[in-house]
Amino acid sequence: MPEQENKVQTAKSSRLFKFALITSLILGVILIVGFSMSLDSFRKPIMDELSKATGLSIEIKSLKLSFSHGLGLRGTGLKVNSKDGSRQIFSAEDLFLDAELEPLLNRQLKIRKITLVEPAMSVVLGSKVDSTALSESPQAGKTPDHETPRQPDQMKNAVPEPEDDLMEPIRKVLEWKDLSLRAVEIKDAALTLVRPKTDSLPAKKIPVTANARFDLSRPNPDQVTIDGKLSQVDIGGLNFTGTLKTRDLLANHIPVNIDLESTSLPITRINTLIETFAGPEAIPVKMVSGQIEKIFIRLEGLVDPNHDPLKEVVIKSGIKISNLQIPIPDNEKPENIVLPHLDGKGVWQKGTLNYKFNGTLWDGTIQSNLIVNLPEALQGSFTGTFNSETRLKEMNLASVEFDLPDKWTHITGTVDGVIKAQGPIGQVSSNIRTNGKLNINTLSLGSETPTTAKLATLTIRQKSPQRTLARVQIKDALFNNVTIKTVAANLKLSPDKFSLTNGRMVPANGVILFSGNYRPKPNTYIIRLNGDKLRVEDFMKEQMEGSGLFKGMFQGNLNTAQKVQQKGEAVLFSHVASDLSGKLSVQLKDGGITTIPAIDGLLTLLNPTSVITAQKKGINYDTLGGDFKIWNGKTVTDNFALKGPQMNLEALAAANLATGKLDGEIKVMPIQLVDSIVKAIPLLGKILTEGGKSGLVESYFRLGGTLEKPELVLQEGKTLFGKPVSILEELVKTPGNIAENLTSE
Repeated sequence: MPEQENKVQTAKSSRLFKFALITSLILGVILIVGFSMSLDSFRKPIMDELSKATGLSIEIKSLKLSFSHGLGLRGTGLKVNSKDGSRQIFSAEDLFLDAELEPLLNRQLKIRKITLVEPAMSVVLGSKVDSTALSESPQAGKTPDHETPRQPDQMKNAVPEPEDDLMEPIRKVLEWKDLSLRAVEIKDAALTLVRPKTDSLPAKKIPVTANARFDLSRPNPDQVTIDGKLSQVDIGGLNFTGTLKTRDLLANHIPVNIDLESTSLPITRINTLIETFAGPEAIPVKMVSGQIEKIFIRLEGLVDPNHDPLKEVVIKSGIKISNLQIPIPDNEKPENIVLPHLDGKGVWQKGTLNYKFNGTLWDGTIQSNLIVNLPEALQGSFTGTFNSETRLKEMNLASVEFDLPDKWTHITGTVDGVIKAQGPIGQVSSNIRTNGKLNINTLSLGSETPTTAKLATLTIRQKSPQRTLARVQIKDALFNNVTIKTVAANLKLSPDKFSLTNGRMVPANGVILFSGNYRPKPNTYIIRLNGDKLRVEDFMKEQMEGSGLFKGMFQGNLNTAQKVQQKGEAVLFSHVASDLSGKLSVQLKDGGITTIPAIDGLLTLLNPTSVITAQKKGINYDTLGGDFKIWNGKTVTDNFALKGPQMNLEALAAANLATGKLDGEIKVMPIQLVDSIVKAIPLLGKILTEGGKSGLVESYFRLGGTLEKPELVLQEGKTLFGKPVSILEELVKTPGNIAENLTSE
């Protein structure tokens, strides 16, 4: 029996449920039809009430029931205009309102959720807008490097004046005591940031799209809190997700906390965004490539909706970049500096951005502190200054690809130092000033016979955009097997001239002073050299020895060398020598010559087995030197001379420095041979003494060949002074002297 009673009860319940369902559907249809027929009549009263409450002109194209977002109201064609209706401030394609019905009977509005579909508005960053310039700028909503978001037609003309403010009307609505709002959902929002026209920049629209949900609560009648989730925010091609929170939206100073984090994106989008906000000259050096792994932005503080909104707001941010490539400024060939990793963190507060970077460069580390002062950036003005300090540590030059001649391509050493820069933002990069000091430790250039230095230091001090001072110092260097203790010089750089002053080179012995300048526009240069108390063997260890000094001046142009370089060919000394002019004076003493090719040939011709009796190979000299004049790559000397215990030598010679070709005549008088004659024939002593040992045993040579391989040809029967070489003829001319010599003996 109980089982039968349960079956009967179940059947009754089923019939009751079906009846209730059918009845509810019928009533629902009746209600929907009734409301859909009558809701549009409420549209104007609602528009009037909202306009009265906000102080703005509000339009709603249609109003009806909707099931798209649950049972609620759907408003289409929402427009918010200025009070006089002349300017559109805000628009939305659709508005869905999910409200509780029962409170409406008590004149209370309890809204579960408001959904805005494709809302659009413009926010003016500054105080001036050039509408003409705006109409010619790119259409709002078009963002670089990604798809153009959907934009309603209303947005195209939504260019408000600065006095248009939606915040205050929203606050007035939320202050209604009979209003309860739990959530606001935004789909495909289109916000246009309007950069005002300045003296240097046109007006510009910056598109921002967003999807978000905001949960609202009212802890007390005078307080509204917001807990928002930003599922997608796109600012000029930068995509973020995050949260937005505020404890009291109705306060005079609204406490706000916003957290945003970006997706991975190319670094080039940063270039585009900065140029859009601040103009093409805002970045002195644009980033070539790289990947932004992450950007985070945290905004916290008090927002003042009535005055300066972000005055009391602190913005913290960070960035992580991989494989960043930055071009080398003012480089003829496209070369980049590559940073495999770069992390940055910073704080924006009261118009000042303080940012710190840490990264890797050439197997070393780089640390940079950047301070940017843009007091009115958040109002659309990007006029300001920056100050940066970058520290480099243990960067390995071996990992750098240098565009240098082949013999210099193998470069090793580590770099440490600090570089400081400061200047204006939004102006030409020539106004930037740079100071710093770089140290290169254990520098080595080349591989076969490397040029090395224990320490090379470069100090830069930019006095003005047109004047830069620098000092170069090198310690314990080795160049072509020549030891240099120190090298130091001052440089002064200006657009029209590079000057070199106070140059000082200290080899193993003595000192060399140098100075000069280079003028880029005519491509000309001048160099002055002065060496004193030098030892020749310090520079020509295997060829010569002795002490002495030299003085010279050289000038010319680099046109030929420049043309060769432009062809991609290696620049040689011959390319520079062809345009060289100047003068050189050399004076040496108390030395010797050993393995110079011309001397070897000379000794061979003079029969050294009978002439040279010195203990060591070569020729010793008491003095050696002469004056050289240079004109367009050709050098001439008419007083080159060697005087020594073995021989005297005089030369009249010319050389083409570009081709190396030699031409000239050399007079040589072997002193040892004359001494032997005097000992063998004593009566000739007076003759030889009065004749100065000249014209008796002189030998004359023709000089040819090249600087690398000189050629000497003996000129028989010829003297430089037109004298005969016969000793008998000299004796015939002096009978008196012979008689005297005979009588005295």
